Amino acid sequence: METLLSRFQDGDWVKGKTINDELFQGYIESINLHQNTAKVRIIQSDNRQMVGKLSISTLDQLKHHEDTALNQEGHLLNFIDMALTTHDKEWFLQLTDSLKELQR
Repeated sequence: METLLSRFQDGDWVKGKTINDELFQGYIESINLHQNTAKVRIIQSDNRQMVGKLSISTLDQLKHHEDTALNQEGHLLNFIDMALTTHDKEWFLQLTDSLKELQR
Protein backbone atom coordinates (compact mmCIF):
# COMPACT_ATOMS: atom_id res chain seq x y z
CA MET A 1 0.00 0.00 0.00
CA GLU A 2 1.33 3.40 -0.99
CA THR A 3 1.87 5.80 1.92
CA LEU A 4 1.39 9.55 1.80
CA LEU A 5 5.11 9.99 2.41
CA SER A 6 6.11 8.01 -0.66
CA ARG A 7 3.42 9.57 -2.85
CA PHE A 8 4.95 13.04 -2.93
CA GLN A 9 8.38 14.40 -3.82
CA ASP A 10 10.00 17.83 -3.95
CA GLY A 11 8.95 19.56 -7.16
CA ASP A 12 5.60 17.76 -7.51
CA TRP A 13 2.72 19.95 -8.72
CA VAL A 14 -0.14 19.68 -6.25
CA LYS A 15 -3.47 21.16 -5.30
CA GLY A 16 -5.13 21.15 -1.92
CA LYS A 17 -5.67 23.20 1.21
CA THR A 18 -3.25 25.03 3.46
CA ILE A 19 -3.35 24.51 7.22
CA ASN A 20 -5.49 27.69 7.22
CA ASP A 21 -8.04 25.98 4.91
CA GLU A 22 -7.17 28.05 1.81
CA LEU A 23 -7.49 26.35 -1.57
CA PHE A 24 -4.37 26.44 -3.73
CA GLN A 25 -2.35 25.06 -6.61
CA GLY A 26 1.43 25.02 -6.51
CA TYR A 27 4.51 22.87 -6.23
CA ILE A 28 6.26 21.21 -3.31
CA GLU A 29 9.52 22.85 -2.26
CA SER A 30 10.22 20.56 0.70
CA ILE A 31 8.66 17.80 2.76
CA ASN A 32 8.91 17.38 6.54
CA LEU A 33 8.48 13.65 7.18
CA HIS A 34 8.38 14.06 10.96
CA GLN A 35 5.43 16.46 10.84
CA ASN A 36 3.76 14.92 7.77
CA THR A 37 3.74 18.34 6.06
CA ALA A 38 4.99 19.97 2.88
CA LYS A 39 6.07 23.52 2.08
CA VAL A 40 4.28 24.47 -1.10
CA ARG A 41 5.01 27.44 -3.39
CA ILE A 42 1.53 28.83 -4.10
CA ILE A 43 0.89 29.62 -7.77
CA GLN A 44 -2.88 30.04 -7.59
CA SER A 45 -5.16 30.41 -4.55
CA ASP A 46 -8.55 31.59 -3.40
CA ASN A 47 -6.53 33.98 -1.20
CA ARG A 48 -4.72 36.21 -3.70
CA GLN A 49 -2.26 37.34 -1.03
CA MET A 50 -0.85 33.79 -0.93
CA VAL A 51 0.19 33.72 -4.60
CA GLY A 52 3.96 33.44 -4.93
CA LYS A 53 4.47 32.67 -1.25
CA LEU A 54 5.35 29.50 0.62
CA SER A 55 2.68 27.81 2.72
CA ILE A 56 2.50 24.66 4.78
CA SER A 57 0.01 21.90 4.11
CA THR A 58 -0.40 18.47 5.62
CA LEU A 59 0.28 15.68 3.15
CA ASP A 60 -3.24 14.29 3.54
CA GLN A 61 -4.61 17.63 2.24
CA LEU A 62 -2.62 17.38 -1.01
CA LYS A 63 -3.49 15.80 -4.34
CA HIS A 64 -1.31 15.59 -7.42
CA HIS A 65 -2.23 18.25 -9.95
CA GLU A 66 -3.21 17.03 -13.41
CA ASP A 67 -0.25 16.80 -15.72
CA THR A 68 0.08 19.97 -17.74
CA ALA A 69 2.83 21.41 -19.85
CA LEU A 70 3.99 23.81 -17.13
CA ASN A 71 7.49 23.82 -18.57
CA GLN A 72 6.39 25.54 -21.76
CA GLU A 73 8.01 28.89 -22.41
CA GLY A 74 4.81 30.91 -21.93
CA HIS A 75 4.16 29.36 -18.52
CA LEU A 76 7.72 29.97 -17.41
CA LEU A 77 7.54 33.60 -18.50
CA ASN A 78 4.34 34.06 -16.48
CA PHE A 79 5.96 32.47 -13.44
CA ILE A 80 9.02 34.69 -13.88
CA ASP A 81 6.73 37.73 -13.82
CA MET A 82 5.14 36.37 -10.64
CA ALA A 83 8.56 35.83 -9.02
CA LEU A 84 9.52 39.41 -9.88
CA THR A 85 6.26 40.74 -8.46
CA THR A 86 6.76 38.85 -5.20
CA HIS A 87 10.49 39.73 -5.03
CA ASP A 88 11.40 36.05 -4.77
CA LYS A 89 14.97 35.98 -6.04
CA GLU A 90 15.55 32.24 -5.52
CA TRP A 91 12.39 31.28 -7.43
CA PHE A 92 13.27 33.78 -10.17
CA LEU A 93 16.71 32.21 -10.60
CA GLN A 94 15.21 28.69 -10.72
CA LEU A 95 12.68 29.75 -13.35
CA THR A 96 15.19 31.57 -15.53
CA ASP A 97 17.47 28.50 -15.42
CA SER A 98 14.52 26.35 -16.55
CA LEU A 99 13.74 28.81 -19.33
CA LYS A 100 17.35 28.77 -20.55
CA GLU A 101 17.31 24.95 -20.64
CA LEU A 102 14.02 24.92 -22.55
CA GLN A 103 15.32 27.41 -25.12
CA ARG A 104 18.41 25.29 -25.90
